[in-house]
Amino acid sequence: MVDADEIFEELVKGVDSSIPEAPSLLTEHSKPINKEANNKNYNDIKKLQEYERNLVKIDRLFISRGLRFVLVIPILVIILYGLAESFTGSEPDWWITHVSPIIEPLISDVTIEVALYYLAFFFIIADLGLLGLLLMLLSLTRRIFSIQSKRLTTTGFTFKSAHGYAEMKETIEGSFRQLVASTFLMFLSGAFLIFSLLFSDLVSGNSVLLSFSTGFLLSGHGVYMVSNRSRFNTCETWGMLDSFSPPIHPALLKRPFSDVISAHVDPLLSVRISEYLRSVQNSVRAGNNISDLQEKLLHLLHLRRSGYLDESDFRDELEVMVPAHLIEDLFRHPELGEETWERLIIRARDKCASFFRLHDRLRMKLDTGVNHDIWFDVDMENLVVGQANLFAYVLNHGDEPVDLILKIQTPDFRPSGCVYKLRVDSCKELLDQSEDLSSIQKLPLVMKSTRIIWQSLLPEETGEATVTVRLEDENGNLLSGRVLTVQNRSDLFTRLRISIGAIFLVGAGIAILSPILPFFTSLIGL
Repeated sequence: MVDADEIFEELVKGVDSSIPEAPSLLTEHSKPINKEANNKNYNDIKKLQEYERNLVKIDRLFISRGLRFVLVIPILVIILYGLAESFTGSEPDWWITHVSPIIEPLISDVTIEVALYYLAFFFIIADLGLLGLLLMLLSLTRRIFSIQSKRLTTTGFTFKSAHGYAEMKETIEGSFRQLVASTFLMFLSGAFLIFSLLFSDLVSGNSVLLSFSTGFLLSGHGVYMVSNRSRFNTCETWGMLDSFSPPIHPALLKRPFSDVISAHVDPLLSVRISEYLRSVQNSVRAGNNISDLQEKLLHLLHLRRSGYLDESDFRDELEVMVPAHLIEDLFRHPELGEETWERLIIRARDKCASFFRLHDRLRMKLDTGVNHDIWFDVDMENLVVGQANLFAYVLNHGDEPVDLILKIQTPDFRPSGCVYKLRVDSCKELLDQSEDLSSIQKLPLVMKSTRIIWQSLLPEETGEATVTVRLEDENGNLLSGRVLTVQNRSDLFTRLRISIGAIFLVGAGIAILSPILPFFTSLIGL
């Protein structure tokens, strides 16, 4: 595995080390480039992000969260279609007595069936308006991402070849294509409905145009349900995280927190972090480096969030490495402030919960004391949805370094077998020297001396699965082992969403084919 910190160092190599007031992706690069073009791109991005920010607020209030009108409105239209069909050729008394006299001065001879179809058409227009807002939002995100990519490439970063760029681009393009398809199908549904109202005989109940409208309505909503993706944006520092997924590992973690959390950072945010690290590297106290600062910062943030560290102790631990004013600048930074770091921790804990459980067990063992020469532990998800993450650590409390072999074997995942040859140095002297320190102060030191393995596993099939982990010496003698039993399942909400979407698509096929099949059968004489 390529170390995440080495990627950061490669990204910022040769860059000016002065500390800007607000370092960000959009700060000017020290490499001589066309400054006028840079300023124009900067201004374009800021304007577009303002528009995007307003659309994101509307999206979260009415579409992707909150009221979720895009999911509700097509259902209402289908209900209105059903009600209109049930009133074909008949008029209820309450309509004739109370409603018809009110609307007759405006529109004459309107039946309840036609009124319901017009109301359904109004809802389709509303749904098209919301889908249009989503298209505008995705178009802005697409455009900003393209401008930022070109800007980074122009300034010398190898951004387009970075891991995750192709995936992010495909996610954005795929979401846009899916939304265009849904919008087009809903537009066809509305068009066929209005044509049916204007040119077709609804009283007969055999309107072909109305059948097409129903079919395209069901197919448009079905496509949206089946291919709906998580929302992302560029106006928030962490907004593109959901468009990115970490790489498949086998890996020996050199700096565990940096490696695990950095693996979940999208390339755009990775560049911003590297810019910030570059800006503070000259302020790190002697005897430390920027990679150690990043590792300790992420570790302490996790401990503070878990309640093991209060605010004063958190700052005291950081002040050993950097001045107090720099800590204030970090947490008040407009883009890479405290909320951004917290969101990175939350995302990593959600995606790799087994690593943090393993870390917490290590902390508890330090409190109770080490009573074995070789300390070994393993963890992975009990319920696997998609990719599984297995973590294992080996701690040597003996007097001498040891050579060990770690084997991971499973018939239910890919890869089915992995072997790690480990050279584990002794940490006995380190633990003896830090005996007077608290477990929180010991933890970063112990983590450095621990060999931590991160193995990604891809399920072969759903159901119960087993993973065997063996720790052996050089001669193949078993020193310790674990047998893990887990459940491979698809996400419940994803299954439900896809199943409902599939039902809509099947219904769409029936609605579209039902008026066409009799015509074809009559042509061939059946």
